[in-house]
Amino acid sequence: MTAPKVEVAGVETSGAPSDRPPVGLPELARVFFMIGLSGFGGGMAIVTLIQQECVERRRWLDGQEFAHGVAFGQFVGAFAVNTTTFVGYRARGLAGAAVAAGAFLAPGVALIIVLSAAYFHFQHVPALKSALAGIGPVVVAVLVVASYRMGRGFMSGVEPWALLVIAFALAYALSAPVILIVVGLGVYGAGRYLVLRRGEPT
Repeated sequence: MTAPKVEVAGVETSGAPSDRPPVGLPELARVFFMIGLSGFGGGMAIVTLIQQECVERRRWLDGQEFAHGVAFGQFVGAFAVNTTTFVGYRARGLAGAAVAAGAFLAPGVALIIVLSAAYFHFQHVPALKSALAGIGPVVVAVLVVASYRMGRGFMSGVEPWALLVIAFALAYALSAPVILIVVGLGVYGAGRYLVLRRGEPT
């Protein structure tokens, strides 16, 4: 027997927030610390890890809410951190947002300090240059797989593929600013929703 769908802050979910398992701040910190420690490949790959841990495994929020959080995060820069903050806020409010973001950033900040020091000390070593050159294709592969996993739930039907082609053409063929593409397609989606809703029988 499935939980009834309800609408929370304009988002249809699989159950009310009170029906979901409570999330403790220590658990929130532990999960996002491990994501920050094990995340590899940057933004999209880390967002996929967050999806696996918080949506698929722990059910802290549903897939549609998570997709909205990723979309919000895209507007203001570092969207992996923004998505982390969104999930933390959804789970435990302001305290959860602060704990999740802090735990997620802590291992990455410490590691990049150590790696930066090592790089500037050993940057002329040929083996290090070869290692860094080999990492590049791996990162690209991780991002492609992550993008596919995030997008496959939204790519049913012709329209999403048409929008993807349009966005790609605007970004690469016409060199349009990404923010304008995102805002333009967002306006299109909102307008389409309003038109379809107006056409529904009352």
